[in-house]
Amino acid sequence: VILLTVSCSATAQNQPAQHTQLVAAVSAPIRLRPPEQLSETARTILRARMLSHTSDMDTLVSAIMALQYPEIHESALRIVGDASLSRPLSDDASELNSALPEKFFLYQDSLRLEAKTLAEAAERQNPFDVADSYGRLSQVCVRCHATYRTGR
Repeated sequence: VILLTVSCSATAQNQPAQHTQLVAAVSAPIRLRPPEQLSETARTILRARMLSHTSDMDTLVSAIMALQYPEIHESALRIVGDASLSRPLSDDASELNSALPEKFFLYQDSLRLEAKTLAEAAERQNPFDVADSYGRLSQVCVRCHATYRTGR
């Protein structure tokens, strides 16, 4: 019994550093308040963008699981390029840009930064750096979805 107890506790201590990030990224977020509302126009446009984003993320996860570094790099850079909605200028009449709050653009900035970091980790071909970077990228996705999605 003592040997089993020691063995189980040693296994938990030997988890890779990215284990905590992975658990945080895939765990359901704790909602402190209801999701923030976006205009129907913003939701319609973002819904179309999120479909391509979903495809990019699916491709990225598959490449990460197989440690296909060139594909990880390419997918991460595609995410960087796709997260490109611009902040409204004072004279910008774009209905989408005026419909999106500043917090959305902060999430987008974080997404781009973490995707760039993931692309760099893929260039180094370091599986632990890739896992850490992907964990942080996933956290940005989950936090944004927790802020704006209505539970769909």
